[in-house]
Amino acid sequence: MTSTESDYLLRLATLSLSLVGFSAVVVTLRGALGGELSDRHLRLVRLYIEGGLLVTALALAPTLLSLLHVPDTVTWRLSSAVAALIFSFVLLIQFRRRRTVEPGPFPAWVVIIYVFSVVAVAGLWLNAAGIPFPPSLGPYAVVLTWALCVFGFIFVRTIELFLHRAPHA
Repeated sequence: MTSTESDYLLRLATLSLSLVGFSAVVVTLRGALGGELSDRHLRLVRLYIEGGLLVTALALAPTLLSLLHVPDTVTWRLSSAVAALIFSFVLLIQFRRRRTVEPGPFPAWVVIIYVFSVVAVAGLWLNAAGIPFPPSLGPYAVVLTWALCVFGFIFVRTIELFLHRAPHA
């Protein structure tokens, strides 16, 4: 792994961990404003924190493998397969959590994110298999960046839910 590749992944991990920290601050602000956490809030908080920590860990994994002198072709194949498996579960779990907490049809923006995320995960599976190109950092980095952007977008889109004051009884 080149220093540029490692640098990108480490910066991505740092940015992702920053999202986790900032979302924790926002949740704390909700409590300070007198608000309680509903099931919807809890689902979103779990999404921000789990998603951010997941991207952080997955961004660090290839550097760890490189430090262990694992060949790049194995590193990208293994990292892509693990990330694809984890993101497949995340998509399924988030679908089920949302369905449980917020019944009814999904908004169009949620459907679009799911569709692009499924395509991204398929790209990871293809990278792990070496189809149509040998496994490499490119597809892996694109999907991790996509995931962080999705978690950040959802955070920005839903932050208003956390910052409203609780109604006075």
